[in-house]
Amino acid sequence: MTGAQVDPLDGGDPEALGPYRLLGRLASGGMGRIYLARGADGRLAAVKTLLAEGVVSQVDRRRFEREVTLAQRVDSDFTARVRDADSKADRPWMAIDYIAAPSLSQLVRTAGVLPASAVRWLAAGTSQALVTLHEQGVVHRDVKPQNILLPLAGPRVIDFGISHANDITRTSLTLGTIAFTSPEQARGERSTAASDVYSLGATLFHLALGRPPYRADGDTLVLLARVQRGELHLDGLPKELVSLIRPCLEVEPGNRPRPAELLARFRESLAGLPASQDGGRWLPQRWTSLITAYERQGERLARGGVIGAADPGDGADGRPTDVLPPQGPPQPPTRVLPEEQARREREERGQREREERGQREREERERLEREKREGEQREKRERKDRAERERRERAERARRDRAHRERREREERARLAAVARARASGSAQPPQPSAPDPAPAPAPRQPSSPGPAGPPGRARSAPLPDPSPPAPPRRKPSNWSWLFVPLVVVLILYWMNSAEDSGSGGSGPGSSGGSVSGTGLSGTGTGSGTGGGAPPEPTPGAADAAFLGVSGGDCLTAYDDGYGNWSTDVPRKTGCDAADAYLRVTSAHRGAAGSKCPDDVGASWWYHSGSRAAYSTTLCVVRQFRTGQCFVAERTGREITDSRPLTVWSCTKDTVPEGYNAILQITARYRSQSSYPAGFCAQNGSDRNYYWYYEVDDGEAVICLRQV
Repeated sequence: MTGAQVDPLDGGDPEALGPYRLLGRLASGGMGRIYLARGADGRLAAVKTLLAEGVVSQVDRRRFEREVTLAQRVDSDFTARVRDADSKADRPWMAIDYIAAPSLSQLVRTAGVLPASAVRWLAAGTSQALVTLHEQGVVHRDVKPQNILLPLAGPRVIDFGISHANDITRTSLTLGTIAFTSPEQARGERSTAASDVYSLGATLFHLALGRPPYRADGDTLVLLARVQRGELHLDGLPKELVSLIRPCLEVEPGNRPRPAELLARFRESLAGLPASQDGGRWLPQRWTSLITAYERQGERLARGGVIGAADPGDGADGRPTDVLPPQGPPQPPTRVLPEEQARREREERGQREREERGQREREERERLEREKREGEQREKRERKDRAERERRERAERARRDRAHRERREREERARLAAVARARASGSAQPPQPSAPDPAPAPAPRQPSSPGPAGPPGRARSAPLPDPSPPAPPRRKPSNWSWLFVPLVVVLILYWMNSAEDSGSGGSGPGSSGGSVSGTGLSGTGTGSGTGGGAPPEPTPGAADAAFLGVSGGDCLTAYDDGYGNWSTDVPRKTGCDAADAYLRVTSAHRGAAGSKCPDDVGASWWYHSGSRAAYSTTLCVVRQFRTGQCFVAERTGREITDSRPLTVWSCTKDTVPEGYNAILQITARYRSQSSYPAGFCAQNGSDRNYYWYYEVDDGEAVICLRQV
């Protein structure tokens, strides 16, 4: 934990805005950019400016000027104060106090959720900020975890870029993040102070559970529709927070508490607890550690530290090692001479030209990268089509080869039977064997992957028929008996050649699928055993590479589709914190190694036979159980007699795979205990639902389940 990410300036960034010398970039958006800067007094500031190509339009300038006006109207200990601004400059800018603290979204993502007491303490401070804003006639309209910073002294509400004062505009444009937007904003209706109260309630719910108060089993449009209708999903909310957060999430704005009432409720909920306002008293250590790292970085930068340097500690003389020499007091302004004015104008023109050139270069790089991506995608599609054609051709060759061998075996059996009958009857001439048709070179069969939970299959081949005829009774040789011995020799040699040909095919489903090795066999066909060099080592195919590229600790998007198959043909890796990271790989092995994988609830293995034996792979996987997800099960009375924990089943489906009759939803996840009392999984005292629980993750955790 090293503090905020400050990116260095590039060729398109100015060196200064007004009296503020720019040190680095804090953030960039679609319309503006925020820099970390140092003022003439040596203090740090966050300077916001517009991103525009060429001259700033009058529409953007008026919008920026309105934002400055709104921000200057707010003066509170719970917001970031505006220090200076110039909306008339060539590049308009606004400087506010730099707050060296992480946002609530980063804290939840990095350090986990908060206990109920800490949520109440943080809610009181944020409510106070909203009261101050609304008293000034400002509706924020974008209250969310990203726009609330948290130093140890208490929360600070930032970013008034889309705020509106009631006496300036009555726009109905809905902006902000959907998951924290009020229903009336999602419907495009006018925003009021009640809209900020709803967004605050959604933010506090996120702090307590790590998710928004809606189901996460749909896309953006589905989420927008749920927000518009107010379809909440509040399972898991701690009982002591229900009476405080639930009223904020009323669908009708008139039913929500006013900000002042909300502040009084949160302060009343803290009655009897220590009166300290310091976050170190309320927040867990993992939160305070990250906040302290930001504060240390801010103090180091305020002393003149270098952007991007790690926390240096003390040097040999006890002073910080990266502190620059102190800057002297600001000098009084002097009269600018015409020559100096001309020089500055030339520098500004040069700066604008460099910015325009940098913008053109960035656009050219983006165009080249876009063309490169399109070319790679086109090449990938062509490789996929080529591999599919090759697979079909191999399958067709294998089918023809199999039919040819079966026909030749039938002919040989019929010929041997005829020979035996001729010897028994003493006929003048036995039937002669026909010349064998040249058999096509056999190709390896395309291996198939087994289902998610079953063991790998074993390739089996039926035994070949015995080519030797039954022993006839001894009799006096006829005048053609001298033909019998060479005929038998020819048949035996032909049978040995046919048997050798029939053994050169690929393995069946679930086996290694590699090349057959042995005398006279190499790669995918038969070898002569004389002359020539060793064949080139075949390269792995796309599927082989996908499996070989997975290692222990990776997370995959695949899951059991409920019908014995994985949801994807090959493993696709993703970040383990991603919403679609359903599987975590515990280990990866070459060859068939399912016995090495854990045997636990939600654990299984994924076997890939490979285009060659050397490329066969076994991935040991476990399900990442998350609150709100569902899987299928078989229920008899109040007992779960069977389940498929590796399935990811829609909680709203009304069908299940054959053999199952229930859909179980994960309502909570806790650390495992030695025993579980009655009502362990209940959400509150009035919860009358029936629950089951599974111990998962090798007994380290327990999940609560409810039928939906």
